[in-house]
Amino acid sequence: MPSKTTAFPALAQLQDSVRSLQSGAEELLDRVRKEAGKLAGKDQRKAIEHLLSQAKSFPADFQKRATKTLKSVAGRALNALSQIRTQSSKRLDPLLSHLSIPSRHEVEQLAKRLSSLEKKVEDLMGPRHGGAR
Repeated sequence: MPSKTTAFPALAQLQDSVRSLQSGAEELLDRVRKEAGKLAGKDQRKAIEHLLSQAKSFPADFQKRATKTLKSVAGRALNALSQIRTQSSKRLDPLLSHLSIPSRHEVEQLAKRLSSLEKKVEDLMGPRHGGAR
């Protein structure tokens, strides 16, 4: 079974993008915290720390939601593909049965029968051709 990254390359790209976004956001938040700390008083620092702690959780939440959404989309795609196969089979099987096209099983049986007849002909022709030499 193919891995998730080979089966869903968009998922791998999105995960890489989310990781990159998360690291960039964390760097930015650290810079903002340092700069805000220099400018703000004690009360303002507490409010900024609270705001920054909430902002730090954003990339992780975003990544979880994106992964969940991609899994949902992949599941819907597989479900749609299954429904398409089922519906096409329901509609094509009656049509093919009216066209007098042999089934795979019938062709395989004819091939076995032909092979058996060829062997019998070779067995019957073998002694005649062998004695004439």
